[in-house]
Amino acid sequence: MHVRSPDPVASPPRAVIRLLGGAATSHDAGRAARSPSAITRWAAAVALGGVGHYARAAGVLEALRRDPAVDPGLRAHALVTRASHLRQLGGHAAATPLDGRAARLARGLGCPVGPDDPWGTGAVAAVADALTGLAADALGRFDAARAAVLLDRAGPWCGAAGSRTRVRHDWVSAETALVAGDAGAALVAADRALAGARTLGSDRHVLKSRLVRAVAAGVAGEDPSAVLAELDAVAADALATGMVPLHRPALLAAADLADRHPPERVGAVVDPDDGEVLSRSGHGTAEQGMNNRAGASDAAPRHAGESRFDTRSRRAGAEGRRHAALHTVSVLYTRSDGPGRELLRE
Repeated sequence: MHVRSPDPVASPPRAVIRLLGGAATSHDAGRAARSPSAITRWAAAVALGGVGHYARAAGVLEALRRDPAVDPGLRAHALVTRASHLRQLGGHAAATPLDGRAARLARGLGCPVGPDDPWGTGAVAAVADALTGLAADALGRFDAARAAVLLDRAGPWCGAAGSRTRVRHDWVSAETALVAGDAGAALVAADRALAGARTLGSDRHVLKSRLVRAVAAGVAGEDPSAVLAELDAVAADALATGMVPLHRPALLAAADLADRHPPERVGAVVDPDDGEVLSRSGHGTAEQGMNNRAGASDAAPRHAGESRFDTRSRRAGAEGRRHAALHTVSVLYTRSDGPGRELLRE
């Protein structure tokens, strides 16, 4: 089969990079969603999903998908992004047909050896994202073997280390290794993802990579107190930056770890009167941090070495984190459309 070479991919505008990397505010994303530029509108939908505004993102993505004037590669990106948002809400089955349609739409537009495209805005990146998404969908069925096959197919379409598509591929590779019971391989893939995200310079991808790495480290047997501190730091940073979709999985992973490893010493107890509003568990809630970007840069050092949350007992530590995660679910519910709300109710 003849496959034509992909057209060169121009470097995306700075505004698009800020949206894709999580540096733009919700207000910026809302304004960008009304841009005459299709790629800016897609990046705005990515940013809106990154802060949990799934309903607003869905409207933008559906309009892009249905517009015949929009480049097919970008329409494929719209499908993949919607699939990713559904998957974040637990809708792996709902995401699968969207990822499949995206792969078919974009695959004829270029060959696996694509142009330099670190932010993954071209047609080749859309194929990489779609195949990686299908692998993640397979993990939702706990089918690690199928996920591994799809990751092998996706690999040649991904960019080099430090590209967005390669970071996503490494995330799913780590998750696949965890499901397959290979914690060592998961940790290697997670380390690659974190290094790549830092090279890319994306706040969102760094935070997600830290989460994936912490989960893998916990399973691989690294010091539980250090892993717990990092998971709590990721949760706090997600709250501070408004990246609410990462707040819940970080807290739940920390709760599971606290169940397995009761703390040997009391973590620092946060004073509710010190200016930081907390839930009754001692954890900040998504409502309090939904638009707050202050303090994100120093959150990790502040947590380094110990959890600043009150973990004086396994019961309080695990249940407190799960209580805070429920607040996040309620926020995501209000920001989701009908299909998203149905998934959250399941």
